[in-house]
Amino acid sequence: SSGINAAYGEVNMNLMRLSTSERKYIVDSIEEDFRTDGRSCEDYRQIEVETRNLPNTNGSSRCRIGKTEVLVGVKAEVVDAALHNPSKGKINIAVDCSATASPQFAGRGGENIEQEILSVLNLLYSSIDALNLADLCIVKGESCWLLNIDVLYVQCGGNLFDAASIALKAAVHSTTMPNVSVSGEGIEMELEISDDPYQVWKLSTAMCPICITLYQEGESFAVDVTEEESECSTGYVHVGVLPSGEVSAMEKSGAGNMEPIALLEMIDAAVRIGMDIHKQLDRQLLAESTTATL
Repeated sequence: SSGINAAYGEVNMNLMRLSTSERKYIVDSIEEDFRTDGRSCEDYRQIEVETRNLPNTNGSSRCRIGKTEVLVGVKAEVVDAALHNPSKGKINIAVDCSATASPQFAGRGGENIEQEILSVLNLLYSSIDALNLADLCIVKGESCWLLNIDVLYVQCGGNLFDAASIALKAAVHSTTMPNVSVSGEGIEMELEISDDPYQVWKLSTAMCPICITLYQEGESFAVDVTEEESECSTGYVHVGVLPSGEVSAMEKSGAGNMEPIALLEMIDAAVRIGMDIHKQLDRQLLAESTTATL
């Protein structure tokens, strides 16, 4: 979708006003695989993840990549089961790009970016296997859990999509669900939700994807781009990568044309990078550390 490209690029341009020579320098550096901050094209900035940091949630996380910082909170509530999916629960994702995080989020620019990020996250989690929704069923055809997942950007420094997907997986991993006991039948049915902190169960993140976004820059591409680098890009590809390295989703955005061979190279890079980030993230999350640095 080019909507975010227009909003994102135009607002950035007005804020930064990169000159033609600055753009050429940034693109040339990427084409030479030595970016202006010293990274190679496939290098991420340091990724910092914290979990269980928001009160009054079932699970939460904070992810920082460079200057980008995003919070994710998960709240569970009991709702009526859907008629078309009587034995599955539900998830609902909401994205908030606060204008205090960046001037580019003010007005329509923020709305367009929110919609694009939401579209990507929904694409990643629309797979029936991303989260096992059957686990969220309480009584078939009657009641289930709804996971309200709120994504809030605190600071903006490029690579918004990937940061949100990493934070979302971490938040889901930290989520604890209370046990529910069911008594009676029909209109006499009653649900009792345990308030015992030890009577809980955890969601599986074994099939949770993360997003690797690759930006086309001249004749090359780069991941984890800064705001300046994103301004010089002609298009980008979101690739959903599972811990196994399987590609679960893909979407191209922007006006630039991509050669099939270049697109295949980008997907190969996304798989390599995605598997590595999954391994590092899983290692930290399994250690149940409240602060993890990748």
